[in-house]
Amino acid sequence: MSERTSRSAATEWPIPERRPAAIFAADIAGYSKAMHDDERGAMRALQATRKIVDRLISAHRGRIANTAGDSVLAEFARATDAVACAVAIQRALAEADGDAGRFRLRIGIHLGDVMVHEGDLFGDGVNIAARLQAAAEPGGLRLSEAAYRDVSDRLDIRFADLGTQRLRNIARPVRIYAVPSPEAAVSRVRLPRPVLVALAALLLAGLGLAGTLDWPHVAPRRQESLSPSVSRIPSGDPARPPLSLVVLPLANQSGDPEQDYLAEQIAEDLSADLARAPGTFVIAHGTARSFEGRPVEPRAVGRELGVRYVVQGSLRHSAEQVRFAVQLTDVETGAALWADRFDGTRADLAAAQDALVAQVGRTLGIRLLEAETQGRAGHPADAVDLVMRGQALLNRPFARENHAGARPLFERALALDPGNTHARLGLAEVLVDGVLNGWTGERETDLHRAEQAVAAVLQGDPTHPFGHYLRGETLRARARYEEALAAFDRVLALNPSFARAHAYRGLIHIFLGRAEETEADIAAAFRLSPKDPLVGAWLARDGLAKLHLGRDEAAIPALLRAAAVNPLFDFPHLYLACAYARLGREAEARASLARFLELRPGYTVARYRTLTSGDPTFLAQRERIYDGLRRAGLPER
Repeated sequence: MSERTSRSAATEWPIPERRPAAIFAADIAGYSKAMHDDERGAMRALQATRKIVDRLISAHRGRIANTAGDSVLAEFARATDAVACAVAIQRALAEADGDAGRFRLRIGIHLGDVMVHEGDLFGDGVNIAARLQAAAEPGGLRLSEAAYRDVSDRLDIRFADLGTQRLRNIARPVRIYAVPSPEAAVSRVRLPRPVLVALAALLLAGLGLAGTLDWPHVAPRRQESLSPSVSRIPSGDPARPPLSLVVLPLANQSGDPEQDYLAEQIAEDLSADLARAPGTFVIAHGTARSFEGRPVEPRAVGRELGVRYVVQGSLRHSAEQVRFAVQLTDVETGAALWADRFDGTRADLAAAQDALVAQVGRTLGIRLLEAETQGRAGHPADAVDLVMRGQALLNRPFARENHAGARPLFERALALDPGNTHARLGLAEVLVDGVLNGWTGERETDLHRAEQAVAAVLQGDPTHPFGHYLRGETLRARARYEEALAAFDRVLALNPSFARAHAYRGLIHIFLGRAEETEADIAAAFRLSPKDPLVGAWLARDGLAKLHLGRDEAAIPALLRAAAVNPLFDFPHLYLACAYARLGREAEARASLARFLELRPGYTVARYRTLTSGDPTFLAQRERIYDGLRRAGLPER
């Protein structure tokens, strides 16, 4: 933070400049008490905090107008920069260690006119920002309605509508929106958590929004929650996101009014979980509660709230038994797109996530995304549409042709919107997959582009699970397997339900000479996403691990399933040729090898040797593979 500007000694000030600005007011929570208890320690923490705050304000194109020890007043030309800066500061302080992690800031942001005199800011807009800051919790951020409306459709951040409130010494009421502290978002208690995660994961899969699993492939159009007093969005409004929904109150069918709280809590938390997925527009639970006890017709609800999907459900449980029933309805057609239920004992609730996800997975979500892209055919394509089309291709079975079609879509999206996170990730995925599968003649160039795209995403959001997943993939392409494993472990620390990270951990274990650990990782991936477009690749890795362990007979069923699931994926046929040859089944070995060479002509044992690592166990096990491929008839060079 800068030192206070020296002031003029003149008794009269010139007329101040007036200009619009996003006003950022921040204050350190608990600073006075910390200074009273330990002056030296508080000063060290203050200096460490100031370094972070000063750096991030500058990085987001802000200007510090004034500081007073534990507070800072800054202005930004755009509200998006101010809010992005505030979120980055709160996250950085929450993740910092030592002195830098000791304090938390309260931040308020308002968009309005300011008067500027000798660099300092004055006016009613400054007062509003200061009052918003005082109302925020430590680590939290509060925005005026003016600031919120400017950023709500531009930033991938979930805001909570706190309603209209009166602020001290501000004449008119102000509608306030909040972004909770990072710690509050992590530590929020839910009841009961295993069932909540299960239902949220399943609904995300049903909507094609499994961002809380491992699917970042729905591009953000708008993400917002509405309270009862926020104006409804007309159902025909073309600007509303296609993946908009409301979770209606769950019907308590237990016959026990005291259990209403459980149905209420689950519905509220489901709304919150779904709202975190990119591209969603989720009606706030306060509005959804207005339908409680009323006869509900999903199409009428959709028209009233301006959403495309309605989630309804019921809860019935006793001391020993529990049943959840959930239905997803498309209000435009009135069709029930998906319905499912979970029955069991209360002791079985921890298994709810796997049981439900295994029944539905991502299949319905993929269909919805494809339907959305087809429905917009013929419309002018913006960056969001291009990303959705690209991801629809990647959600098809893993094949070179689908990647080749997706790449120019992501590149066009980035040309229209260079900062689009989902376009960056989509392009990085296409590029690194091309490198890993030998589909590119520009290996180093493409890998470098993928690394740059991933780095840009993680610089903006160091906790982005898919960003860390793709970082792991780039490290795998560099044969830096220990680092790749750490990256996948990081993904699972951020999101334990990320199916692909489990699957790729399984592959990395092979290269690290720990093929016996692969099966458990592949099984975890299947539990989380049993109908994933990548299941063919996962089955192939399971078969490869068994080949490395000398379990040739056991490898064949997984490899046959891999070849059946995705006939265009070539490596299952290569591994089958190896397994059959090792078992003396020569005719089957030759047939499998012939199919592989149809898909990948000119392949040799020497080329397969390039997929290697320096681990001695891996190298010893790999000799078995080379031997099987030679027996099957694969040329050495």
